[in-house]
Amino acid sequence: MLDNVFLKYIDAYLLIFGEINTQVMMRKFDICRAKSSRIFTIYREGRLTNMHYDSSRKCYVKGFVFEPLHLKDESATQFLAAIDIVFTK
Repeated sequence: MLDNVFLKYIDAYLLIFGEINTQVMMRKFDICRAKSSRIFTIYREGRLTNMHYDSSRKCYVKGFVFEPLHLKDESATQFLAAIDIVFTK
């Protein structure tokens, strides 16, 4: 169930900021690097065109063909704001 929240977070974060990396996920959700990497793998299996890894920037970048798979009709900004409320330490 929490994996679905992670996947929605990636959708929303990419929509707003255009890039994301494992550090963002690790800091926000207090998860280890292995878990963060696993979530990115699951996300990419859903739609390869949504993001690609930019090795020079060491982050995943929103693809030119991007369609949120997990966020659906929810507002990206509202979702990120709700996550900030729930997961702020």
